[in-house]
Amino acid sequence: MLGNQPAFILYILPLINVLWPDYLPNAFSAKVISLEQKAQGMLYIKLKVSKRWPGFSGGQHIDLFLINNGRIVTRTFSLCSPVSRWQSHREIHLCCKVQHNGSFTPLLAGLTVNDRLNVSKARGDFVWANSQQSTTFIAAGSGITPIAAMLLSQRHWLAPVTLIYRVKTAENAALLPELQALAKQHKQFSLFISDSAVESAERFIDSLAHFQSDQYYLCGPPAFMQIVRHQLNMFNIQDDCIFQEQFGLSVIRVDEKNAEDLVLATFFHAGTNRVAHIAKGVSLLQGAEDSGLSPRFACRMGVCFQCVCQKVTGQVRDMRTGVLSGHGEEQIQLCVSQPVTELVVKL
Repeated sequence: MLGNQPAFILYILPLINVLWPDYLPNAFSAKVISLEQKAQGMLYIKLKVSKRWPGFSGGQHIDLFLINNGRIVTRTFSLCSPVSRWQSHREIHLCCKVQHNGSFTPLLAGLTVNDRLNVSKARGDFVWANSQQSTTFIAAGSGITPIAAMLLSQRHWLAPVTLIYRVKTAENAALLPELQALAKQHKQFSLFISDSAVESAERFIDSLAHFQSDQYYLCGPPAFMQIVRHQLNMFNIQDDCIFQEQFGLSVIRVDEKNAEDLVLATFFHAGTNRVAHIAKGVSLLQGAEDSGLSPRFACRMGVCFQCVCQKVTGQVRDMRTGVLSGHGEEQIQLCVSQPVTELVVKL
């Protein structure tokens, strides 16, 4: 559907690709060099990018574009390789967890060597701007990827650097061998692994008091980052010394009373309808899934436009900005829309 694409040229792209198979507007061609399982459920991919690709800084992310059944699907990934690898070999590396019920990572895992895909320019301001100050990095889960890129890209170690890596057992720690090798190579760099199977969350949070630095870089799930940031503030660390990137959507908070209220939503799909009661504090995508529906989605963050559908009546709130929609018919993204009033939605 045209409504599921952010630009008209993407709608007519299948016609363009008859003549130029690899063409995608505002994107760059990349070739798969290798795919490897690096940890349980983690896929490590090496890509060789076009000479036109303008490069990146450690900590930035890119969009990957794949064609699936004639449709463009996309998802955002942080790069986890050193900048020097791109400079010398035009290689970039990605590390992601394969979600077997997802709509994108299984396609990624199904690629083979020499397959081609498209990537966007690198973007994002989560970069290590001042390596002359002592720095503590705190990562959890997939949050290690941009931090690993920063550390592996560093050439001059001018001040003490600490990485605290929270994982669910060392076997699940992506990029651990590379980071351990880095710690052996540079005396200024210290690596600490926090195993959640052994160290409780409370003990982990309390242990942060032992790591004093001029600046802190945090990356991980939203709830984890919120707790860590709060604890650092309790240690009198000012917000301007804390730099943060997170995976997953930061939702606009609603008060406890509204969060407990339920909104009636009617979903129409393939000639049938499903009535659901959805809490105001959750997305329409989650509410639809909890009701037994399976709407199309990919990123769950408002990036890829795969969950765009038609709201017939009712009002929603954008979870990223808090902006309220109108009450009439319009297109919305299920993954970033919270119900405000009674709704009718066409999936």
